[in-house]
Amino acid sequence: METSNKWVENLRDGGYEHHCSSHKDFTRIKKLRRIWLETIKRTQINSPATAFELGCGGGCHLAALAVNGFQVHGIDVSPQVVDRCQNYLNEVSQFAVTPISATVENADIFEYETNAKYDLVYHFGVIEHFLELSERMIVWEKLYQLTKPGGWMMSAVPNGSHFWREYIRQNNLCGYHIPEIDYSVKLHQQEFLDSGLVEVIAIPWNYFGFAEGIVKGRFSKGLARVVHLSSNLLMPLTHIPHFKK
Repeated sequence: METSNKWVENLRDGGYEHHCSSHKDFTRIKKLRRIWLETIKRTQINSPATAFELGCGGGCHLAALAVNGFQVHGIDVSPQVVDRCQNYLNEVSQFAVTPISATVENADIFEYETNAKYDLVYHFGVIEHFLELSERMIVWEKLYQLTKPGGWMMSAVPNGSHFWREYIRQNNLCGYHIPEIDYSVKLHQQEFLDSGLVEVIAIPWNYFGFAEGIVKGRFSKGLARVVHLSSNLLMPLTHIPHFKK
């Protein structure tokens, strides 16, 4: 698929490279983000449950789940990114008290075949890059087939109606240089319903995360943290699009 080829080319020389070089790094990795705490709370999926990630990138989500006892597997269309991810998982495993269960492979979801089924199947910012509905429905069907009966699918996509959306797109910030559609909550939900899922819930995640792509200079990290903290305190603690099979 054209989109897959664009990602392979874009990430050939760099991107999605993480490292774990100290116990401090490991402690940070093990602390689950709010999106995962909320997902676990709502789905009641706990370790040692199995999880599959589409477009795992450098492995930050795989690592976080793995060190918390989940059995995880991820695929990515870029062979270079898969190598970076595997290196990161190897580094993380060196600081784990008990062995982690985390694997990754180079694969294109459109050609991916396996008999494996997972308790949780998820992606972060992947599906919106497939511009044609027919392609997206193929992906949803693939993910559906990977999900155990009674399992969950979780999808996180940018909000197409976000008030910073146009600015971000025009300036190619936050990684949006690969073309993508503007998802509305209604469209996101409808595609899941059309895939045969039930109990479809859509909730906002990281509303001010765009600040990381806008703010510049030495104050950028500090400002982004302040904005994130403030917005998360003000927003209802209902979050993350996730969907039950």
